[in-house]
Amino acid sequence: GAIVNVELRYTADGGSTYPVGNIIIASTLASNLSYSWTVPDAIGTQLKVKITDLGDATVIDESNANFTIKGSVTVGLPNGGETWIVGANQNITWTRTGSFTNVKLEYSTNAFFNELQTVVITASTLASPLTYAWTVPDAIGTNLKVRISDAADATVTDVSNGTFTIKGALVLTSPNGAETWIVGESRNVTWNRTGSIANAKLEYSTDAGVTYPNVIIASTPAAAGTYAWTVPNSIGNQLRVRVSDVSDATVLDTSDANFTIKGSLTVATPNGAEAWIVGTSQNITWTKTGTIATVKLEYSTNAFVDELQTVVIAALVDATLGTPYAWTVPDAISSTVRVRITNNADTTVKDLSDGNFKITGSFTLTAPNGTENWTVGTAYNITWTKTGSIANAKLEYSTNGGTTYPNLIVASTPAAG
Repeated sequence: GAIVNVELRYTADGGSTYPVGNIIIASTLASNLSYSWTVPDAIGTQLKVKITDLGDATVIDESNANFTIKGSVTVGLPNGGETWIVGANQNITWTRTGSFTNVKLEYSTNAFFNELQTVVITASTLASPLTYAWTVPDAIGTNLKVRISDAADATVTDVSNGTFTIKGALVLTSPNGAETWIVGESRNVTWNRTGSIANAKLEYSTDAGVTYPNVIIASTPAAAGTYAWTVPNSIGNQLRVRVSDVSDATVLDTSDANFTIKGSLTVATPNGAEAWIVGTSQNITWTKTGTIATVKLEYSTNAFVDELQTVVIAALVDATLGTPYAWTVPDAISSTVRVRITNNADTTVKDLSDGNFKITGSFTLTAPNGTENWTVGTAYNITWTKTGSIANAKLEYSTNGGTTYPNLIVASTPAAG
């Protein structure tokens, strides 16, 4: 007879039982010969379906053999196009269907082309959080993919739709802003590295980082983290340094702020202990580094303790290396004299004598000066000339050809007389 309506049930035990709880549909027209079933979360390998005539329970049929219900999983992140940095914490995310408990996570640097190069991130982690905090490994490359699988069924799996990138990182630590470095000095450019970056390129800018046309070194081992740089003659206050991966110019870092390169000046003479005579011509000499055009020369009789007593020797002198300045020593008698040289274009670039030198006056005895015959008891004039503002003179005489002068003529008499 005609079967009007049927009941559909399923089992997960190979057909031993068909529980009431597993009814697919209690009644549907038999003549449809089909029923659209939303597959339930009944993961297993021993599934069967039974169909029963509602008009006659002895009229039944069931699947000839077991079938399987599986869950599914879909990678969310990384899914292609991302750039992740070695050592950073990044979340691997996914969606799933079905109540499987744990997932396995893996990555490949060749998009799983060669399974021998597949690396396990974790063999088993709970599937339900739908996320895993991954410390990005030192696996620098551009052909990375992640795979997620049901830990109990490797056939339930998904792979990133596209490749993503893992990069290393470089962080410049010096010069990083506000430093002042001197032309010709050896200074260490330093940086920190994450990831197995082999070689670093170092460059510098003189326009606050707008351009980097100046190569310090094209390639130096990145693992060293330091490079001894002889500071160039690039005087200015808008200097920056850039460090980059030789094999990937997008991996770079620059000084956070500008630093300064200055020239230098060093007084050579007088530099301490000299004794220069008023009125004589003496050479002031110096050395310099960097492009310095002109300098100012000054002296002080109190070692520049009191700037109010500083005297300008020359306000504008050619700074050319090795050029001496012929100074007519002034009448500034003192034992605490120093000379200072200053860059006119940058008054912070200066130097002064390392130690004190002397400016002294001088005497020239004119009579008696030899061959005279003076008579006991007769008055004769002792005469002299002097340079410098000597106030008083002491006169003595010797009777042994100048070996000693034990005999005082006068302890003090005006030297100008």
